[in-house]
Amino acid sequence: MSLSQRGLSATLLLAIFLGAADLSLLAPGLLPIAQAFHVPLAAASWVVTLYAIVFGAALPVLFRVQGRYGPRRMFAAGGLLFAAGSFLAGYSGGLLILLLGRGLQALAASALVPLAGQQVAKAFAPEGHGLPRGALGAWYGISAVVAAPLGGIVVADFGWRWLFLATGPLGLAVAVLAVLFVTPETGPSDERPDIHGAVLMALAVAALLLGVEMLYRHVLPLGWASLVFGVLLVPNLVLWERAAAQPIFRGDGHLVFVYLLGSLGAAATALALFVPLYAIDALRLSEATSGLALLPMALGMAATAYYGGALTRRLAPRFLLAAGFLGMACGVAAVANFQGLPGAIAGLLLVGGGVGLTMGAPLQYLVLGLAPKAQAGPARTLLGTFRALGLAIGPVVYAGMLPAFTSLFLAAGIIAFLGLAATLPLWGMRPRPNPV
Repeated sequence: MSLSQRGLSATLLLAIFLGAADLSLLAPGLLPIAQAFHVPLAAASWVVTLYAIVFGAALPVLFRVQGRYGPRRMFAAGGLLFAAGSFLAGYSGGLLILLLGRGLQALAASALVPLAGQQVAKAFAPEGHGLPRGALGAWYGISAVVAAPLGGIVVADFGWRWLFLATGPLGLAVAVLAVLFVTPETGPSDERPDIHGAVLMALAVAALLLGVEMLYRHVLPLGWASLVFGVLLVPNLVLWERAAAQPIFRGDGHLVFVYLLGSLGAAATALALFVPLYAIDALRLSEATSGLALLPMALGMAATAYYGGALTRRLAPRFLLAAGFLGMACGVAAVANFQGLPGAIAGLLLVGGGVGLTMGAPLQYLVLGLAPKAQAGPARTLLGTFRALGLAIGPVVYAGMLPAFTSLFLAAGIIAFLGLAATLPLWGMRPRPNPV
């Protein structure tokens, strides 16, 4: 491998790590953040919810403009923006400034992570895409494995601010490596991003979720006002999307259940944010070791994400998706009903294995096999948007269940069973063979 190829590989892997490690790295810091700013855990969980909303809204916009500016500029700008968001969050004096930093991080990640995946796929022949997609999924899992204990150690030894300050230099490294090793590949583009639609979507989702959270906390006037505002934005979004030249949401009726599966899988994945809290409360682990409770989940995800890429070439994706949601349901049931460390390890291993199947290659394969070839890119981007919306919804739902962890796991189990039920329509669909 030449120096330029090694530099490109380092750029791509580092960019993916910044996005993939976010949830497991941040999970041990949720309680200290809430304590530092004297806010409920439900309010502190918006460090993930807002990140997911911005990420999902920005994805289709940046997808439209990446051809115009090329991967080098996108990687460089994304790395610099991520670093700025990290430093702003790390030095924040209040929750609102922290959320602003998280929003900048999300905007940067929405450019870095999908583009890195595309660049990895270009390095392989079309008939070999199952392997790189599986390896890419495994790298997501490995990133989570590394970040899980690291987050707890950083919080215990240096404080929660270093969860952000330590990632700032990584963003700068991505920018420098991109300038040195990523080819420009710019070209003319007549794509017009639907910025108006993206802003409407982000505001509507944020208002609805904020309303739900306020009602959980019995802040009734603000909760109802936020819900009404969000509901009023929804028809505006629908009307705008119908008139938009290149809308975010396309009328792909047969893909609705696929997008729904992406949302449900991501909502179940958001359980990881609360696993360290469960480890402290029920398993009696310290803050420094609470991140270790995520290791079984991360290891299960890494294994099934890797092998899921190969299995999609042998088994129908619907089998793998159904197995993934069933594994998640059984896993949360095991954690809830078998008290103690052995039950938690076995259950979280099953949950992670299910996450790897529902968030990895099978769903990507299904989207590319069902969407028209000319719309494969937008369909894959829209799947990413729906996944991000699921990741935004999950923390709001789970935080509302606290401090009753039994209710929290019950909610996760219900989401998993809804995902299992949503796989049923897939049995009547016939995706194109070997679409990637």
